[in-house]
Amino acid sequence: MNFRYKLMQFMSGRYGMDEMNYTIIFTAIALSIANIFLRIFRLYYICYIFQVIVYALIFYAFLRALSRNIETRRKENTWFKAKANRIRKKREIYNQRKADIFHVYKKCPACKAVLRLPHRIGVHKTVCPRCSKEFTVKVKK
Repeated sequence: MNFRYKLMQFMSGRYGMDEMNYTIIFTAIALSIANIFLRIFRLYYICYIFQVIVYALIFYAFLRALSRNIETRRKENTWFKAKANRIRKKREIYNQRKADIFHVYKKCPACKAVLRLPHRIGVHKTVCPRCSKEFTVKVKK
């Protein structure tokens, strides 16, 4: 029989690869590369710990890929995607704020709302539009 056909039969009913598995394998590769640099600096005890973590991650990724419990793996991947999207969204907001040179972002001390204020150097008094509390803002540079 053809190897491809046998592989298809073997994988039939199994979960396969998903975004979480790819992230696990990528993390294992990154730790393996970090392990190479640790060996250069002769930190052998940390190298052994990293190597065990790399093997455990690869083993876990293969267990997930070969699992027949599809619904549980799907729930794990959905949870992972939600967390990853939340982190991506926070990073995107941070990058947008960092690129905005005409405004400064400050939190209201009362209601914790994020206010976008014009970038004028000095000490200014401002009023929160949400809670109407007045507070001072110090803008540097």
